[in-house]
Amino acid sequence: MPTSLPTLRISLPGMLLAALLCCAPAPRATAAPQTVPLLIGDTLDEQGKPKPINPIKRKLLNEVERELGIVFELRMYPWARAERYALDGTALIFGLPKSADRLRALRYSEVAAYNKLWIVTRSDATFRFNTIEDLRGKSVGLVRGYDYGEEVERARGTIFRTDENIASRSTRLTRLMLKRVDAVLLFQPSTQTAAEVETEVNTYMAPRLAGIGAAANTGYSVLPKPIATDAGVFFAIARNKDTAMIDRINAALARIHQRAPN
Repeated sequence: MPTSLPTLRISLPGMLLAALLCCAPAPRATAAPQTVPLLIGDTLDEQGKPKPINPIKRKLLNEVERELGIVFELRMYPWARAERYALDGTALIFGLPKSADRLRALRYSEVAAYNKLWIVTRSDATFRFNTIEDLRGKSVGLVRGYDYGEEVERARGTIFRTDENIASRSTRLTRLMLKRVDAVLLFQPSTQTAAEVETEVNTYMAPRLAGIGAAANTGYSVLPKPIATDAGVFFAIARNKDTAMIDRINAALARIHQRAPN
């Protein structure tokens, strides 16, 4: 006599659950944030390789990303090339100082952050600084292709000589220690004092001075008066490519600054 097959019993509630699972729509995928290309000048290490973006700048970009629901795709180049791409309308740019020519071609945001421009010297070769005229006849280390503001740009090659090098802070500070230049210009966040910048520079260069040898018989000094105070840092985009992005960034910056402690 053939063996009967077991009977599969499904309760009515189980049948209803199976039907609901079968017919339920698949979960809706969460839309990925919009990716926005962002040009930025690179900073290089001793080997000429790009260094990570500094924490203060990264924190600001993170806050703007959160406010706008976007993700910046960082495109890091030497400043001259980054500026050329921005003028061509390739992408948004961050950190390019204003000038009369740029203002005609680019639409700038409100101030995103402030910097001060400091003069760094060897501690055994400091000098008095009150105005740009006090740099007359000196050799000053700068980043090749970077614009330091109208006052410095007017003085290039007339009041002082320039030693334009790659965007490596350690390379420029090493040349200062070797007496190849009389001073180096550094932008730092405006919240820092001269003493704080001096401590940061000496701490940063301490492990590098051993390789310089006998020439590294002193430290670094930051002159007490900066060349520029509260130099603005901005976003900018080619005027013919701005589809309300700068307005959105301005609104985001207003909210970020409103939350910032006084």
